[in-house]
Amino acid sequence: MSRLGRLGHSVKWGVISTATTTLLQLTLMAVMARLLLPADYGLVATAGIALRFLSNFAQMGVMQAVVQKPQLGEGDIGAALHVSVSISMIFTIVAVAAAPLAQWFFGMPGLGWVIAALSLNFALGGVGNIATGILRRKLDFRTLALIEIGSYVVGYGLVGLPAAWAGAHAWALVAATLVAALLGTTVGGIVTLRVVRLGHEKVQRHHFLSFGGRFALIGFLEFLSSSFDTVVIGKFLGPAAAGLYNRAQLLAQIPVDRPAAILTRALFPSLSALHSEREKQAVGVQLSLMLIGGYAFAASAGVAVAAPDIVAVLLGQRWQSSVPLLRILSLAVGPMFVTNVIGVTFDSLGLLRRKMAVQVGMLITLALSMLLLYPQGMTGIALAVLIAETFRATLYIWLLHREFRFCARDWWTCAAIAFTNAVTVGAATGLAFVLVPIEYPVSLRLVLDMLGSAGGLLLAAIILRPLLARQTAVRQLRGRIPLLDRFLPVI
Repeated sequence: MSRLGRLGHSVKWGVISTATTTLLQLTLMAVMARLLLPADYGLVATAGIALRFLSNFAQMGVMQAVVQKPQLGEGDIGAALHVSVSISMIFTIVAVAAAPLAQWFFGMPGLGWVIAALSLNFALGGVGNIATGILRRKLDFRTLALIEIGSYVVGYGLVGLPAAWAGAHAWALVAATLVAALLGTTVGGIVTLRVVRLGHEKVQRHHFLSFGGRFALIGFLEFLSSSFDTVVIGKFLGPAAAGLYNRAQLLAQIPVDRPAAILTRALFPSLSALHSEREKQAVGVQLSLMLIGGYAFAASAGVAVAAPDIVAVLLGQRWQSSVPLLRILSLAVGPMFVTNVIGVTFDSLGLLRRKMAVQVGMLITLALSMLLLYPQGMTGIALAVLIAETFRATLYIWLLHREFRFCARDWWTCAAIAFTNAVTVGAATGLAFVLVPIEYPVSLRLVLDMLGSAGGLLLAAIILRPLLARQTAVRQLRGRIPLLDRFLPVI
């Protein structure tokens, strides 16, 4: 099968995995949010932030190095396993030892035990990350999808939900996370690592340490910029506020996160394989920006408008104070996922120094914005995130333009797609939100909001048809994808 054919096959299985896991996640969230307290989510979210402080170095970017390496020779996987397992075990011990310090810093009783338990994910990830990297390199998203769905069902459906029902509070989330990770690592290892030769040369370890070290440093900067808001809330506003903010953040990103992951997971290995074929890389990047960027801005507009109904259905009435947070954070989703696409492109090209510079600039912007807006509480912190994400996306776009020399028309096309999608979806969702009587069941109101969003997205697609038909990236797909040929006019 050609690489394009494998990419299409990967996207298909990505859609299946995304649709299934998103449906499961939303369903289980709706149930567990009624069984657990905001403080329970806040405790686990704060533990996750504390662990992410170490996780980038514990994972060491070895999975990405496995995907990015032009050729995997004999012994490379053994070298990757050696580096990954050794470092992950070291950081498991470090995390357990540092757990009491994190509990003292945040002032949350029980946080240390939660961190110590969740640190076992580092040890599991030492093997699991290599298995995932091999499957992504092969574009074997069918196997990845089956592993992801099965692990989530067992972890959260068969372990987490009964534990929450039994009154385990935050430990229900901990148990679900660990069981899902254990199952995913076990199955992934059996599928990919059964016949791996562990012998390898020192130079092979050096490659994974070198690339992975740079990747880990950038990941650490990304962690600081993406988690600084949650650290501030957890430290100064307490676990309940952290729980409200965490759920709002998750709801803002869910509509885009998993659909975007379908393309970005396949995009990295595909662009890495092209290497010097810069024209093909440019086409892939442009297409990804149009697809992910356009959809992200559309989804963020719909979520911002329908936020009260989303919170009422998925979380319940006691979470209503998260509605303003959801509205602000959803507006940051568009710039955030434009950033993700460009970041994946830079990873595939090995442009890690540029990524590092962007992350430093974003972190400074976030810190200054948060300093100015902190008096506004959680709302001010959410606004600071919106400002920082917009700044980072702008800087990334400028660097991407320098790398590929896109013409102004290409950028205006991407901007027109994002703007048209956001306006039409926002307007259609708002129309449904206003016209549906308030006395209707809130679940029915949310369904009608979603139908309004879908109608707005369809209207945007119709409006944008002539513009899309002129794009080089789209033209190269016509004929290979019959649906595109039927939808787009001949220009």
